[in-house]
Amino acid sequence: MKMKLKKRSIKKSVWPLAAALAAGPALAQVTLSGFVDINMEHAKSGGKSIKGLSSGGLNTSRLQFKAQEDLGGGLKVTAVHEITLKADSGQQGSPRHTYAQIGSKDWGELSAGRRDLPSAEMYGYIDPTYSGDYSPISNTMLYYAPWRESNGLFYTTPRIANFQARLAATAGREDGSKDAQVRSAALDYFAGDLYLMAAVDQQHRRDLSDAKQMRRSRDYYLGGVYSVSSALDLTFLYHRYNGYYAYPPYADFTSKGQDLQLGLRYEFNAQQRVFASVVRKNDKLDAALSDATSWVAGYLYGFSKRTDLYAIVGAVKHARDSDMRFPVSFNHANPLSNENPRGLQLGLRHKF
Repeated sequence: MKMKLKKRSIKKSVWPLAAALAAGPALAQVTLSGFVDINMEHAKSGGKSIKGLSSGGLNTSRLQFKAQEDLGGGLKVTAVHEITLKADSGQQGSPRHTYAQIGSKDWGELSAGRRDLPSAEMYGYIDPTYSGDYSPISNTMLYYAPWRESNGLFYTTPRIANFQARLAATAGREDGSKDAQVRSAALDYFAGDLYLMAAVDQQHRRDLSDAKQMRRSRDYYLGGVYSVSSALDLTFLYHRYNGYYAYPPYADFTSKGQDLQLGLRYEFNAQQRVFASVVRKNDKLDAALSDATSWVAGYLYGFSKRTDLYAIVGAVKHARDSDMRFPVSFNHANPLSNENPRGLQLGLRHKF
């Protein structure tokens, strides 16, 4: 008798709850996507010969959780969280994008959290490797320039007459100092076969030798993509830099110079694509930082829209022996003072 009464009471409580949930506001739709990218690698860096499995030749292996809600009137809210991972070991990697965003086509988009700076979003498209592991833009041209930053506000305007602007400001470290504080502004133009961009970044970094001193740097970018045909894209990126750069606690330096990147993407057909990119760095100030020429070339075979087989080869040639040298991949040990690193990857990338 008690059991029957208990069942009845449960039924009486569950049905009103279900009705209340059905009548309430619709929940935001959450999607899961990402990449698993794994390759066999043979590279030389840091006086070592590297042979084995590696992760992220074309894309960082990651999971992305994305939720969107339509608020009506063209206004949408989006939340994104990305977890990076090592496809060869399953270990979690460094933090990637995490932000909340509100916006519309008429008013633009405002987001807060951790994401790429406006400059990085633009040269990431210019980069023939799309910021791949062996990218000369990422590993030689940018080196320790600001790229993906935390504690920031990011705003993208609507596209008007083929122009679109992006702005970002970060609060820096949570200790209240200017350390890691970045200001970034970028403007691009996109019309048919032509894409052009210009950007400037300013960052503050704490001096690793004197914690009481805050130092500053500025980076300027001018680049573009020209689609010669539906199959061929030509890319270029010019970069000037001046100031103090630091990667705590490993390296810091004062530098001034310029870089030039030239590259291409070519699609033979729906399955086969190639890319190539070369960067020439000319540093005018820091003798401990060598001038260098770095390059990468790659081939992709698409089994489907989601799965690619690839081969990538890259190398860096330094102009002179130096204390600080540019890597072919940031996943490797720093090159020795007289070493020119190089590497080869054969891999598989799956998108889901």
